Amino acid sequence: MTEYCGIYGYEITRPIIGPGFRIEPRTSDHQQSMHCARDESSYHLTAVVTGPSLTDDFLFDLEAVLSFVEHLDVIVTSPRSVEAEDIFSAFEPIITTHRRSSGGGASLPRDIFFRNARGNFVVACLAKLSDEAFCAATQFRTLFFKKVETFRQRRPFLEVSYFFLYSGLETYARAVLNDRNTRNSSKPICELLQRFGFDVSEERPNDLPRAISTYAHLRNSLFHNSEFDTRVNLNGTTVEIKVIDYLFNLLQLVTLVVFKAVEFDDGHINWNSWIDRQPFK
Repeated sequence: MTEYCGIYGYEITRPIIGPGFRIEPRTSDHQQSMHCARDESSYHLTAVVTGPSLTDDFLFDLEAVLSFVEHLDVIVTSPRSVEAEDIFSAFEPIITTHRRSSGGGASLPRDIFFRNARGNFVVACLAKLSDEAFCAATQFRTLFFKKVETFRQRRPFLEVSYFFLYSGLETYARAVLNDRNTRNSSKPICELLQRFGFDVSEERPNDLPRAISTYAHLRNSLFHNSEFDTRVNLNGTTVEIKVIDYLFNLLQLVTLVVFKAVEFDDGHINWNSWIDRQPFK
């Protein structure tokens, strides 16, 4: 028996087909889909997912993956059977519960620009999340869900978001490199990022956003002192750095690491977007 679940708040105009599931968009009108998906005051029905067996684990992961793409909270309902000819009529058109917290814009472009990018990522990311051996070896689930929870908080706290991002990245780097003992967390993070092709260093006094020690200093200041800024000595000069000034860099960097982890590259991702703020090319 086929099961059906409503998807609320995810922009989609082209079907997504994966192992054991199909996501069918409610409309092929790009403007209407975008309006419904990006409404931060309500959750609009934008698609229905169908399959012979939609398990709780699959739906939990799907909800998170779709939220990651939108960088907005997305709702996936519990499975139900549908007898109506129009499957969309079996679901409420709008759910209003609370205001959706924005993560700063979608992590992937709309279907109208790059037709298969979103669908390919959704299938690839779900496959990695369901791969127990991969997740155990790399702690990918920790990285991924800590990133997603930064904007699924009902009222995001700056310090919580920053700590989620940094600790998720550190956990993933240590697992991939099998480095559990290095006390300076910036070292394994830097090594992992360099393996992925990012232009970073542990220390870079003349380019602090590319210095992983910058993010480590701020993490330590938050964790140990509950301070949102700190002072560091750079070549004999004391410089003040603030969490708010580097949150975007870290947020976007972790997004790019997730893409690397699931081996997703549609040719349009700007891997330097965590610096120049231009996500696509």
